[in-house]
Amino acid sequence: MPFLWPWTRISCPFCFEEFHLSEAPTRPSEAKALFPDEKMRDFLGMTYPPEMPMAIEPPENWFLKSVRKFHLPLCREVTPESPLRICPNCHLYLPQALANWNRRSNIIAIVGSRSSGKSNYFGVLLKQLETRYAAELNFGFRPQMTFDVREMRRMDSRKLYERRYGQRLFRDHRVIQQTERSEVDADIKIPLIYRLTLSQTVRGKERLRAIDLVIFDAAGEDLSTMRNFHSFGRYALNASGIIVMVDPFRYPAIYHKLPPETRSRIPAPDAIGGNPGEILDYYLSYKTNESALRPDEKIKTPTALVLTKIDMLRQILPRESQSLFQETNHSGGFNRKVCERKSEQILQFLTENGAGDLAANIRTQFETSSFFGVSALGVIPEGEAIPRQIRPINVVDPLLWILHQLKYLNARSRP
Repeated sequence: MPFLWPWTRISCPFCFEEFHLSEAPTRPSEAKALFPDEKMRDFLGMTYPPEMPMAIEPPENWFLKSVRKFHLPLCREVTPESPLRICPNCHLYLPQALANWNRRSNIIAIVGSRSSGKSNYFGVLLKQLETRYAAELNFGFRPQMTFDVREMRRMDSRKLYERRYGQRLFRDHRVIQQTERSEVDADIKIPLIYRLTLSQTVRGKERLRAIDLVIFDAAGEDLSTMRNFHSFGRYALNASGIIVMVDPFRYPAIYHKLPPETRSRIPAPDAIGGNPGEILDYYLSYKTNESALRPDEKIKTPTALVLTKIDMLRQILPRESQSLFQETNHSGGFNRKVCERKSEQILQFLTENGAGDLAANIRTQFETSSFFGVSALGVIPEGEAIPRQIRPINVVDPLLWILHQLKYLNARSRP
């Protein structure tokens, strides 16, 4: 029975409402009798309330309420009928660690415009973490339970990953279709949740540290106006780290340097429209207002600006920057020195090609920032088809940098 701090609140990883764990109702994952759930309908934006097992509210007795502020029984799914804690606001099942007062859930917010390739990046990033970097960096990487809107039940994040990304990218060899707006597809309100368990040596002793990564794939349109950002960008406000994805070909100076054959295969900046840095502007305004930051105060959240589709820039970047296309070696720890060198090269490229205002915003508004160049596919798609094997370039670098800034991952001792 864990001890609780009576004044400490937790944040739901789905709707981001804060509450004390003692206020959380419970419900089993399965039951013969089902009842309409109005709160879940409101959160998911459904026409009719879904039929779910009955939610049992916490006791109203003042003595029991007082005791529950300090002590709650562990929540274990021994059988499908075992009571599991749910969020009092959206009624979605809380991840097991959070439901048992393990509050180390780190949201990594990945934001970007519709053309920045977020969905392809998600799919390849998670695959790389599980199949390659977990072994290279010696950390555990396990999917946690999330929720399946289609079947209205709890689901393992790996299964949801396969449906959203894995099958299409690695079996069908096709790019991920653009994410629908949340008002069209409620499924995108549901994050993938993975637990990372890292080993660190502290004062000569090995210590395990575990965190939950809560990863959202929000549609660019859901973040494309200030009003929408207030509605759908709360996950960015609560994030422990932010990855801002930028399509370099939204900038005319970069687009027009491409060979004609390459330009013919991607949309022109005018066809996409909008300002590639507008989502960052919305975030800065939202964060400043919600956090009541002083004009001279910088945002402390580690923020990585990521230039996507870097494989298409080989003919544009100078010879001294060709190291950007080489995979960073992180064996034994985060390769800080190499990433710092690459960050300076990306910063210089942005400044010289019409994106200096975006780079300046990142450097002046955030206390800790870095610049990265990545490619999720490593090849230009032919329509929706991926013509050959996916060969990602440095997709894990931004996330590993954030984990290093949060002191979960040590730097390697040599470049």
